[in-house]
Amino acid sequence: MFIKIRNGVYEKGAMVVDISNTGIGVDMQDPRDMKLGDRVEIHSEKLGFLNGQIRWVRGNRLGIRFDLNSNNSAKIAAFFKFFHR
Repeated sequence: MFIKIRNGVYEKGAMVVDISNTGIGVDMQDPRDMKLGDRVEIHSEKLGFLNGQIRWVRGNRLGIRFDLNSNNSAKIAAFFKFFHR
């Protein structure tokens, strides 16, 4: 699944490699402008808009922990119910 990630300055595309109730792992072609600790907004057609923080960066992969709030929780629950197989 393709998503867009925005850190307040840059917006970049990424492919989801893992997703859970608490976070998402993505693969990016060029993650240089995304830094550990950055607050980010994630957008996709299936997830909508979610907020989180970059928790790790390894090569071209990022781990983002979702903010723990009712809005994000509802969107993730709907994703797993209707889209994820």
